[in-house]
Amino acid sequence: MTPTARLAAAVAILLFATPARPEGPSPLALPRDFRSWTHVRSMVVTDPDEGMYGFHNVYANAPALKALRSTRKPVVYPDGATFVVSIFEVKQEKGLVVAGPKQRDVVQVKDGKSTKTGGWRYASFDPAGKAITVDATSCAACHTQAAATDMVFTRFAE
Repeated sequence: MTPTARLAAAVAILLFATPARPEGPSPLALPRDFRSWTHVRSMVVTDPDEGMYGFHNVYANAPALKALRSTRKPVVYPDGATFVVSIFEVKQEKGLVVAGPKQRDVVQVKDGKSTKTGGWRYASFDPAGKAITVDATSCAACHTQAAATDMVFTRFAE
C-alpha cells in the first residue's frame, strides 16, 4: 500500500469511526450548587391536574438575580441567567401547607441561540438528579404567558 493510500485509509477510518456529534447544544445539567443561590420565591400550585402542581422553591443565579431586581422595562435576561425550581408534594399538616417529598427540579437557562423556545432552554430532573425528558417547546409555549418579563414567571420582592 502506498503512503497516500495508507493516509486515505487512516482518514476514512477516523471519519467513520468517530461518533457523530449531536446537533445543537449539549444537554443541561442540574447545577450542583443551586441551593446556595438566592432563594427568590416560594409558591404553591394547588391544582393536582396542573402540570406544575406542587410546592415551589425558586432559586436564581447572580445574572438572573440582577435582571430580576432591575427596574428596566422590559426585563431582559442575559445569556446564562438561570433559575432552578425545586418542586415538592403539597402537604397539609395542622392547618399549614408545607412541602412534602421532592418531586423534581426544573431548570430554565437563558440562551439566545435557542430561538425555537423563546431564547430559553429547559430541563427537568428527578429527586436523585437524573434527567427527565421534557418537551422544551411545551415549556416555552406556557412561558409565553410571561412574554412581558422575558418568559419568566418569577417576581422578586425585597
